[in-house]
Amino acid sequence: MKQTKRQLAIMNMLQVEKSCGITDLANKLDVSDETIRRDIKEMAKYGAVEKIHGGVMLPNSALEAPFLRRLEAQRREKQKIAKLAASLIVDGETLMIDNGSTSCYVAKALSMHRDLTIVTNSTEVARDLCARNSNKVFMAGGEIRADDCASYGPTAVNFAKQFATERAILSIAAISADQGFLDCDLSEAEFKRAVLPQAASVIVVADHTKFNRPGVVKVCDFSAVDLLLTDQMPPMSIVDKIGRDRIIIA
Repeated sequence: MKQTKRQLAIMNMLQVEKSCGITDLANKLDVSDETIRRDIKEMAKYGAVEKIHGGVMLPNSALEAPFLRRLEAQRREKQKIAKLAASLIVDGETLMIDNGSTSCYVAKALSMHRDLTIVTNSTEVARDLCARNSNKVFMAGGEIRADDCASYGPTAVNFAKQFATERAILSIAAISADQGFLDCDLSEAEFKRAVLPQAASVIVVADHTKFNRPGVVKVCDFSAVDLLLTDQMPPMSIVDKIGRDRIIIA
Protein backbone atom coordinates (compact mmCIF):
# COMPACT_ATOMS: atom_id res chain seq x y z
CA MET A 1 0.00 0.00 0.00
CA LYS A 2 1.41 3.38 -1.04
CA GLN A 3 0.14 5.97 1.42
CA THR A 4 -0.69 9.55 0.49
CA LYS A 5 0.76 12.46 2.48
CA ARG A 6 -2.59 12.82 4.24
CA GLN A 7 -2.67 9.14 5.19
CA LEU A 8 0.89 9.39 6.50
CA ALA A 9 -0.22 12.38 8.57
CA ILE A 10 -3.06 10.27 9.98
CA MET A 11 -0.60 7.52 10.93
CA ASN A 12 1.70 10.06 12.60
CA MET A 13 -1.17 11.36 14.72
CA LEU A 14 -2.21 7.82 15.65
CA GLN A 15 1.32 7.01 16.79
CA VAL A 16 0.96 9.82 19.32
CA GLU A 17 -2.74 9.60 20.24
CA LYS A 18 -3.35 5.86 19.58
CA SER A 19 -6.91 6.73 18.47
CA CYS A 20 -8.51 9.76 16.82
CA GLY A 21 -12.01 10.92 15.92
CA ILE A 22 -13.06 11.49 12.31
CA THR A 23 -14.05 15.11 12.89
CA ASP A 24 -10.87 15.87 14.81
CA LEU A 25 -8.74 14.48 11.98
CA ALA A 26 -10.74 16.40 9.39
CA ASN A 27 -10.27 19.67 11.29
CA LYS A 28 -6.54 19.16 11.78
CA LEU A 29 -5.98 18.23 8.13
CA ASP A 30 -8.42 20.82 6.79
CA VAL A 31 -10.49 18.37 4.76
CA SER A 32 -14.04 17.03 4.97
CA ASP A 33 -15.18 14.19 7.22
CA GLU A 34 -16.00 12.20 4.09
CA THR A 35 -12.42 12.56 2.81
CA ILE A 36 -11.08 11.20 6.11
CA ARG A 37 -13.57 8.31 5.97
CA ARG A 38 -12.32 7.38 2.49
CA ASP A 39 -8.72 7.47 3.69
CA ILE A 40 -9.53 5.32 6.71
CA LYS A 41 -11.45 2.81 4.59
CA GLU A 42 -8.45 2.43 2.30
CA MET A 43 -5.98 2.16 5.20
CA ALA A 44 -8.16 -0.36 7.07
CA LYS A 45 -8.35 -2.54 3.96
CA TYR A 46 -4.60 -3.14 4.25
CA GLY A 47 -4.59 -3.51 8.05
CA ALA A 48 -2.77 -0.25 8.76
CA VAL A 49 -5.58 1.02 11.01
CA GLU A 50 -8.72 -0.27 12.69
CA LYS A 51 -12.05 1.51 12.30
CA ILE A 52 -14.02 2.23 15.47
CA HIS A 53 -17.29 4.09 16.00
CA GLY A 54 -16.71 7.70 15.04
CA GLY A 55 -12.98 7.32 14.58
CA VAL A 56 -9.93 5.18 13.98
CA MET A 57 -7.20 3.49 16.05
CA LEU A 58 -4.00 1.57 15.54
CA PRO A 59 -4.65 -2.17 15.20
CA ASN A 60 -4.41 -4.12 18.46
CA SER A 61 -1.29 -5.96 17.28
CA ALA A 62 0.58 -2.66 16.92
CA LEU A 63 0.29 -1.33 20.45
CA GLU A 64 0.26 -2.36 24.07
CA ALA A 65 -2.90 -1.78 26.04
CA PRO A 66 -2.79 1.07 28.57
CA PHE A 67 -0.97 0.07 31.73
CA LEU A 68 -3.98 -0.30 34.03
CA ARG A 69 -5.67 -2.61 31.55
CA ARG A 70 -2.47 -4.62 31.26
CA LEU A 71 -2.42 -5.01 35.05
CA GLU A 72 -5.94 -6.43 34.99
CA ALA A 73 -5.40 -8.77 32.03
CA GLN A 74 -4.68 -12.36 33.19
CA ARG A 75 -4.47 -11.06 36.74
CA ARG A 76 -4.67 -14.47 38.45
CA GLU A 77 -2.04 -15.95 36.17
CA LYS A 78 0.29 -13.01 36.80
CA GLN A 79 -0.21 -13.28 40.55
CA LYS A 80 0.69 -17.00 40.44
CA ILE A 81 3.81 -16.26 38.41
CA ALA A 82 4.74 -13.45 40.79
CA LYS A 83 4.36 -15.72 43.82
CA LEU A 84 6.66 -18.25 42.14
CA ALA A 85 9.23 -15.56 41.36
CA ALA A 86 9.17 -14.31 44.96
CA SER A 87 9.77 -17.86 46.21
CA LEU A 88 13.09 -17.90 44.36
CA ILE A 89 14.31 -14.70 46.04
CA VAL A 90 15.97 -14.74 49.46
CA ASP A 91 16.27 -11.86 51.90
CA GLY A 92 19.20 -9.58 51.20
CA GLU A 93 19.36 -10.13 47.43
CA THR A 94 20.03 -7.41 44.87
CA LEU A 95 17.47 -7.16 42.07
CA MET A 96 16.73 -5.17 38.95
CA ILE A 97 13.00 -5.08 38.23
CA ASP A 98 11.44 -3.43 35.19
CA ASN A 99 8.02 -1.85 34.84
CA GLY A 100 6.09 -4.62 33.11
CA SER A 101 2.70 -5.51 34.55
CA THR A 102 3.84 -8.94 35.78
CA SER A 103 6.97 -7.39 37.30
CA CYS A 104 4.71 -5.09 39.32
CA TYR A 105 2.93 -8.15 40.72
CA VAL A 106 6.34 -9.59 41.60
CA ALA A 107 7.06 -6.47 43.65
CA LYS A 108 3.81 -6.97 45.56
CA ALA A 109 4.68 -10.64 46.15
CA LEU A 110 8.02 -9.56 47.65
CA SER A 111 6.30 -7.50 50.34
CA MET A 112 7.44 -9.80 53.18
CA HIS A 113 11.08 -10.01 52.05
CA ARG A 114 13.70 -8.06 53.96
CA ASP A 115 16.92 -6.19 53.19
CA LEU A 116 16.44 -6.25 49.43
CA THR A 117 18.30 -3.84 47.18
CA ILE A 118 16.14 -2.99 44.17
CA VAL A 119 17.01 -1.06 41.04
CA THR A 120 13.95 -0.12 38.99
CA ASN A 121 12.47 2.35 36.52
CA SER A 122 8.97 1.75 37.91
CA THR A 123 7.30 4.01 40.43
CA GLU A 124 4.85 1.14 41.11
CA VAL A 125 7.68 -1.23 42.02
CA ALA A 126 9.48 1.46 44.03
CA ARG A 127 6.33 2.34 45.97
CA ASP A 128 5.63 -1.29 46.89
CA LEU A 129 9.16 -2.08 48.06
CA CYS A 130 10.63 1.11 49.52
CA ALA A 131 10.28 2.15 53.17
CA ARG A 132 9.56 -1.38 54.37
CA ASN A 133 11.58 -4.23 55.87
CA SER A 134 14.88 -2.34 55.54
CA ASN A 135 14.78 -2.54 51.75
CA LYS A 136 16.83 -0.10 49.68
CA VAL A 137 15.38 1.12 46.37
CA PHE A 138 17.22 2.97 43.60
CA MET A 139 14.82 4.66 41.18
CA ALA A 140 15.97 5.52 37.64
CA GLY A 141 15.59 9.09 36.49
CA GLY A 142 14.62 10.25 33.03
CA GLU A 143 11.33 11.03 31.32
CA ILE A 144 8.32 9.85 33.33
CA ARG A 145 5.69 8.40 31.01
CA ALA A 146 2.10 9.39 31.76
CA ASP A 147 0.58 5.96 31.04
CA ASP A 148 2.53 3.93 33.60
CA CYS A 149 4.56 6.51 35.57
CA ALA A 150 7.82 4.76 34.69
CA SER A 151 11.04 6.40 33.58
CA TYR A 152 12.55 5.75 30.16
CA GLY A 153 15.11 7.23 27.81
CA PRO A 154 18.92 7.64 27.87
CA THR A 155 19.04 8.78 31.50
CA ALA A 156 17.21 5.67 32.72
CA VAL A 157 19.35 3.41 30.52
CA ASN A 158 22.61 4.95 31.77
CA PHE A 159 21.35 4.69 35.34
CA ALA A 160 20.76 0.95 35.00
CA LYS A 161 24.26 0.43 33.64
CA GLN A 162 25.78 1.69 36.90
CA PHE A 163 24.55 -1.33 38.88
CA ALA A 164 25.49 -5.00 39.09
CA THR A 165 22.81 -7.20 40.66
CA GLU A 166 22.30 -10.87 41.45
CA ARG A 167 19.08 -11.10 39.46
CA ALA A 168 16.98 -9.20 36.96
CA ILE A 169 13.23 -9.76 36.77
CA LEU A 170 11.71 -8.64 33.48
CA SER A 171 8.23 -8.72 32.02
CA ILE A 172 8.00 -9.25 28.29
CA ALA A 173 5.32 -8.44 25.72
CA ALA A 174 5.89 -11.32 23.32
CA ILE A 175 7.85 -14.57 23.04
CA SER A 176 8.49 -15.76 19.50
CA ALA A 177 10.06 -19.08 18.57
CA ASP A 178 11.70 -17.36 15.60
CA GLN A 179 12.76 -14.04 17.17
CA GLY A 180 13.09 -14.63 20.92
CA PHE A 181 11.85 -12.07 23.46
CA LEU A 182 10.16 -8.94 22.12
CA ASP A 183 8.45 -5.79 23.33
CA CYS A 184 5.93 -3.39 21.84
CA ASP A 185 7.73 -0.20 22.79
CA LEU A 186 11.25 0.86 21.80
CA SER A 187 12.04 2.68 25.06
CA GLU A 188 10.93 -0.31 27.16
CA ALA A 189 13.06 -2.66 25.06
CA GLU A 190 16.08 -0.36 25.38
CA PHE A 191 15.79 -0.34 29.18
CA LYS A 192 15.52 -4.14 29.28
CA ARG A 193 18.55 -4.52 27.02
CA ALA A 194 20.54 -2.25 29.36
CA VAL A 195 19.57 -4.41 32.34
CA LEU A 196 20.49 -7.80 30.82
CA PRO A 197 24.31 -7.65 31.13
CA GLN A 198 24.15 -6.09 34.61
CA ALA A 199 22.53 -9.11 36.28
CA ALA A 200 24.16 -12.45 37.11
CA SER A 201 20.84 -14.19 36.44
CA VAL A 202 17.93 -13.04 34.26
CA ILE A 203 14.36 -14.16 34.94
CA VAL A 204 11.55 -13.44 32.51
CA VAL A 205 8.01 -13.49 33.91
CA ALA A 206 5.29 -13.91 31.26
CA ASP A 207 1.86 -15.53 31.09
CA HIS A 208 0.77 -17.85 28.28
CA THR A 209 -0.88 -15.09 26.22
CA LYS A 210 2.62 -13.84 25.32
CA PHE A 211 3.53 -17.03 23.42
CA ASN A 212 3.89 -16.40 19.68
CA ARG A 213 2.15 -13.05 20.08
CA PRO A 214 3.18 -10.29 17.64
CA GLY A 215 5.93 -8.06 18.96
CA VAL A 216 7.59 -5.00 17.49
CA VAL A 217 11.03 -4.53 19.05
CA LYS A 218 13.45 -7.37 19.80
CA VAL A 219 14.81 -7.41 23.34
CA CYS A 220 17.08 -10.47 23.26
CA ASP A 221 17.61 -14.04 22.13
CA PHE A 222 16.65 -17.03 24.27
CA SER A 223 20.29 -17.50 25.28
CA ALA A 224 20.24 -14.24 27.27
CA VAL A 225 17.61 -15.51 29.72
CA ASP A 226 18.26 -18.01 32.52
CA LEU A 227 14.67 -18.77 33.56
CA LEU A 228 11.19 -18.31 32.11
CA LEU A 229 8.43 -18.31 34.74
CA THR A 230 4.98 -18.79 33.25
CA ASP A 231 1.58 -20.34 33.93
CA GLN A 232 1.42 -22.87 31.08
CA MET A 233 3.97 -24.88 29.15
CA PRO A 234 4.84 -22.93 25.98
CA PRO A 235 4.42 -24.42 22.51
CA MET A 236 7.15 -26.94 21.67
CA SER A 237 8.65 -24.52 19.15
CA ILE A 238 9.48 -22.21 22.08
CA VAL A 239 10.39 -25.02 24.50
CA ASP A 240 12.93 -26.34 22.02
CA LYS A 241 14.58 -22.92 21.77
CA ILE A 242 14.78 -22.04 25.46
CA GLY A 243 15.11 -25.55 26.91
CA ARG A 244 12.64 -27.34 29.18
CA ASP A 245 15.03 -27.11 32.14
CA ARG A 246 14.87 -23.31 32.02
CA ILE A 247 11.04 -23.15 32.19
CA ILE A 248 9.16 -23.24 35.50
CA ILE A 249 5.37 -23.42 35.57
CA ALA A 250 3.54 -21.66 38.38
